[in-house]
Amino acid sequence: MKCNSLYSKKRMVYFMIVSCIVLSALMSVKLLISYYSINKSAQTTLAKQYIEIAKDIAEGLDKEVYEKFLSSKQDDENHKQIKQYLEQYLKRINALYVYVLMLDDSDISKVMVSAVPSNMSDLPIESACTVPVTQVRQAKRGQNYFTNIIKDEFNGSYLSVGVPFYSGGGNILGVIAIDIGVEELKQISGQVLKSNLFIFVIDILFAVVLLLVTFILYQWYKLRLKQDLKESEKMYISELRRVTDAIKSSRHDMINHLQVLGGLMDMQLHDKARDYLKELAIESKMVDMSLRVKNPILMVVFQSKWEFAQSKNIQMHFETDQNEYSRVESMDLARIYSNLLDNAIEATEAYWGDQPKEIRVICKTIGDKYVFAVENTAELTAVEQKSLFQNGYTTKENRDALSGNGLTIIKRTVEIYKGDIQFQYEKDKVIIQITI
Repeated sequence: MKCNSLYSKKRMVYFMIVSCIVLSALMSVKLLISYYSINKSAQTTLAKQYIEIAKDIAEGLDKEVYEKFLSSKQDDENHKQIKQYLEQYLKRINALYVYVLMLDDSDISKVMVSAVPSNMSDLPIESACTVPVTQVRQAKRGQNYFTNIIKDEFNGSYLSVGVPFYSGGGNILGVIAIDIGVEELKQISGQVLKSNLFIFVIDILFAVVLLLVTFILYQWYKLRLKQDLKESEKMYISELRRVTDAIKSSRHDMINHLQVLGGLMDMQLHDKARDYLKELAIESKMVDMSLRVKNPILMVVFQSKWEFAQSKNIQMHFETDQNEYSRVESMDLARIYSNLLDNAIEATEAYWGDQPKEIRVICKTIGDKYVFAVENTAELTAVEQKSLFQNGYTTKENRDALSGNGLTIIKRTVEIYKGDIQFQYEKDKVIIQITI
């Protein structure tokens, strides 16, 4: 017993450890996904914000001056005027660079005019830019763009956005581009993470509650399973005891029959002995002629209950067909009929009315439904009829641990299969019919 208890405790510890590991793994994956999503959202939000700034710059840029600069591509007054304009914006926004890109037939954009921080040297005219090919092609199609994080050994990590601008004739003159340092992105991501911290805590608490609910449901299931097994054990022990008593009784009867046959043979009454043997053969085949059930568990239950009824001088008749009733578990079939027949035998034994003491057992298939029914003689009051299926109710004077639970067990078992129970009482006849 101590070994079983120790094993059960170890298994519970293993269950909790494995559950915590699985929960931690799932939460880690969720946090990583959330962190990645927040970073991407912050990146997109920041990019859209700077795209709007780039649009303002493009709108305010003097296109005629820029076109004059494009024709010379020299560090002249036109170049200086555009550079001063870009530097004004650079001072107002928290960006690394603000510059104008030129698009040609290649997939490499070139910096034409740039505004850089005071501690950095100016970019040469027509110097190659690090904007990826995908975004360059977007700009050539007249689309705004923003890049993923670009890692540069000279400028560090940054995000770049770009907005094309046009000449009066509708041709693309270039792209207003802005580079944003990754520090600003981290700052925004940190703010978003802080604002979502409460949601993360709720997620963790939800996972812990889910684990506790799962553990409680597991314990409840184990308890219910243990109760069902206990009920089944009691039922099978009871049936085994009755079968054993029936075997003992049959052995005793057989000895008596052999003694009678021996006496008839000694007295040379062979005709009488033959008739006596015929009666024994008819009696021994009585159950076999009635029972035609393929389900072996059900056959054992019927045999046992028939023997028990016979010992109390109660006639039991069977109406069955050839079916295994496979849609219902054998244990549940045994539970239904054992409790029905136990109640029927007890009620019939206690009956002292004018009707014969008999029980009729029906076990048939009608269409796609199983019909399980027991009809027996009994005498019930109006109160007993109303309270018959209430949990713990019993008409027996000796209210032991099992009394009053039989019909409740039947009702609970039938509900599992979404079946129906019909009860009828008329002229000292009780009929309980179950349809599944």
